Amino acid sequence: FDEQKLFETYRIVIETGGSLSARPHLKGAIEYITVFAGQVSITVAGDQLQLSKGDSIRFHADVPHAYQNDGAETVELSMLIYYEQL
Repeated sequence: FDEQKLFETYRIVIETGGSLSARPHLKGAIEYITVFAGQVSITVAGDQLQLSKGDSIRFHADVPHAYQNDGAETVELSMLIYYEQL
């Protein structure tokens, strides 16, 4: 993470049956997700979304959110977090 930039990026891999929970990011943060392999269930502030290979989504990440791999293969995704201000 570089405080001079307004974003950070990650490659996320979640094995079958695995999960990842995230605390709310800074106020105004927006998360961009692209799925490159597998299927992932993303829960944002209690709302659940299903994404598959090739799907992309963005959501306000200043609320609790989580990722769950309920599928039969490893999930690979790209995550970009944009901060309106630091």
